[in-house]
Amino acid sequence: MMTLITLAKKENRNSLPFLLTLSFILFGLCLSEGYAQKAFLLDEFVKEAGEKNTDYLKTLVFDHVPSIIIKDSNIKIVGEGFPQKVSVDFRSIAALESENDIFRTVKLLQINLGSTSEKSALRINLEDLKSFSNIAYIFINSEIPMTQAEAEMMVTGFEEGDIILLYQVNSNF
Repeated sequence: MMTLITLAKKENRNSLPFLLTLSFILFGLCLSEGYAQKAFLLDEFVKEAGEKNTDYLKTLVFDHVPSIIIKDSNIKIVGEGFPQKVSVDFRSIAALESENDIFRTVKLLQINLGSTSEKSALRINLEDLKSFSNIAYIFINSEIPMTQAEAEMMVTGFEEGDIILLYQVNSNF
């Protein structure tokens, strides 16, 4: 009987490091799935990164660059050259999931939100953007109040640093 107790203790000693390691790995996986891509207010990001370091971003957001505009599921290409920007309304998000070659040169995806229901329903995952091989920025442009946490919940499947998630609230209050 004494031998059985000794064997059980040896097994526990050998499995304890394995169980601890497994627990830490599972905990780490849970954390990585639980956290979304960090979001930045557009103005704060520009101030933090510096004016010179964000010239290209400001050009994409504010200037006329070759773009793809998707509204009410209609795709329109504006400007000459390879598209650098996609501007899409919420109702047309599904068009982004197509494996369309026109998205391969796009650097900025701008998603325009106009209502609370759109804000709460928006979910973008890396798997949805397979054709966007050069994407660097996702910009959520909202007409309704939005918090950083809400913006972060909208975009998943990206590792921190894969893209820069930006948001801006344009309200008439």
